[in-house]
Amino acid sequence: MAQKRPKSRLERFLSQLMFVCIVLLIGAGVFALIQATLHPLDPVVSQAEVTLSMLDKTLSSSLFSGVSLGTIVVILTILTLSMAGRGVHKRQYMVSYWRGILSSGIFFLSDAFYRFVRSKGMLYYSASLALFIAVMLILVEIISRWGSVTEERERRTELLASIVSGLSFGLLVQAGETVVALIKMRLPQLFHALPF
Repeated sequence: MAQKRPKSRLERFLSQLMFVCIVLLIGAGVFALIQATLHPLDPVVSQAEVTLSMLDKTLSSSLFSGVSLGTIVVILTILTLSMAGRGVHKRQYMVSYWRGILSSGIFFLSDAFYRFVRSKGMLYYSASLALFIAVMLILVEIISRWGSVTEERERRTELLASIVSGLSFGLLVQAGETVVALIKMRLPQLFHALPF
């Protein structure tokens, strides 16, 4: 008789997650049924709707440059929960956090830079690509060598990986925008070609 294979940690986590979801769904269903038939919590529900509406307006209000309070609350909540977790290496988390911001910043700047230079013509675009790569590699070397020698290789590897992932994401965004533009351009032609 074949011995039963023990569950992996992922399988255990997924089974526990499924159990919790089922319990929550059953509890929510029972609560909804009681509320729908007997209405014991009508005053609480109406007060909660007013409170949540006010909270939604507060969180949606723009603080500066389109940044809402809700965005800041979400970021701070996730940051706090991540740092409070026992299964998270705090130092590595903060290093990855700042490098993620770096890669996102590089994506934002390079995307704006590409769009600006591309509008000027292909000659400027080709020259600017070479300049951008040179400046990026110089910056990586400066940041990599700014610190201990033992961590230099690791820092350079992570920086380059973050930058390339940011640029790859930018490429995917541009490809998606191109596909959407093509679909929008072709839709009227497709509708005219239909027989009805």
